[in-house]
Amino acid sequence: MEGIPKLQVNSVNIKLLEKVELGERYKVNISYEGYILGNTDGIGAAYRERIEEPFTILRYETFAYPHPGPPTLENLFSVMFFSYDYNVKVTVPKHLVVANGGELLKTTHMDGQVSYKYRNIKPAWRMDFAIASYEILEEDGFKIFYFPEIEEGADRVMGLVKKTMELYYQWFGPLKDFISFSIIQIPEGYGAQTDVTSVLQSGEVFTSDDYNVQIYHELSHLWHPMETEPFPPCRWNEGLATFLQNLVAEKLDNKPGFLNRMSNYMKQKFVSQCKNRPDCMETPLIDYGQTLMFDFSYNKGMILFHVLYELIGHDAFMNLIGSYYNKYYQTGGSTHELTAMIKELPYEGLSRFVDEWFYGVESNEYLFQGMSVEEIVAIYKR
Repeated sequence: MEGIPKLQVNSVNIKLLEKVELGERYKVNISYEGYILGNTDGIGAAYRERIEEPFTILRYETFAYPHPGPPTLENLFSVMFFSYDYNVKVTVPKHLVVANGGELLKTTHMDGQVSYKYRNIKPAWRMDFAIASYEILEEDGFKIFYFPEIEEGADRVMGLVKKTMELYYQWFGPLKDFISFSIIQIPEGYGAQTDVTSVLQSGEVFTSDDYNVQIYHELSHLWHPMETEPFPPCRWNEGLATFLQNLVAEKLDNKPGFLNRMSNYMKQKFVSQCKNRPDCMETPLIDYGQTLMFDFSYNKGMILFHVLYELIGHDAFMNLIGSYYNKYYQTGGSTHELTAMIKELPYEGLSRFVDEWFYGVESNEYLFQGMSVEEIVAIYKR
């Protein structure tokens, strides 16, 4: 695969019998028979695939179903910018349950097997299916698929989801077109992932309060509009989600000072990672996608939003994120549209802040100098 030399995929070229005009449809049937090797050689090790009992998972990152387009890294990520409808039937032994974030249309039992038929609730950019002996907990539009041995953990996660969503409602306003949302438990090490109506959630969240931030992080993504930037994006949304997870932890988990501690940790992590990337100091956040520095979007991005939060205050920050979501949730938004909204706010130093943190590299120097968030904020308030 171009861009990931170790990753091998099957590529099929399809020659259409006739030209397809914009807006028209052309149906292609693809039959596959055989084994799926799964993820090897440590390529995206967190996103694992498994097809066997007691747990099976089929997901976008492991090519469990065909991806349209050439076998390139660019095409792999470009799916995030498109959406589609799906209608899927999965047949399993009768003692198993198929979990998906879509609407369950029906189940059909026959000869010791059961077929689950799902369709998407909202336009989707991925399909994820987890299969296990799941139990299901449903309340107020939320559905949790959980392993039967941890019923208490499912009750705790449901309570956590409700509290988190209520807090985000207060901060950003309600979600648009909310119908339902599913939390699907997966074993540790399989990689959490959020789509428009569900989250694959690692098992440790069900057993320990120490991992609550994973729920806070994934649910915050629901208020992030689709990105409209050319591939690959800088993914500042991950920095925002990382900032929000730590802010929520302070408030819901009674952890005073947690946000500052995590900012210091992220600063150290950025400096450590930067030492292994010769181009790090000359690369602004806006170019993290082009240079495949996606991991830096989490640590530097988290500090960026912490600095902005302290610069403009809690209410203005939450109104900014909520306004961006409400303005662009239908059309999608970009870094330039977010930064334009930041510059319009009536606070000193925001133009310089945007230039140095999104488009420039001066902020890299601040972090290498070991400056705290408070010291950085003071620069823009002079």
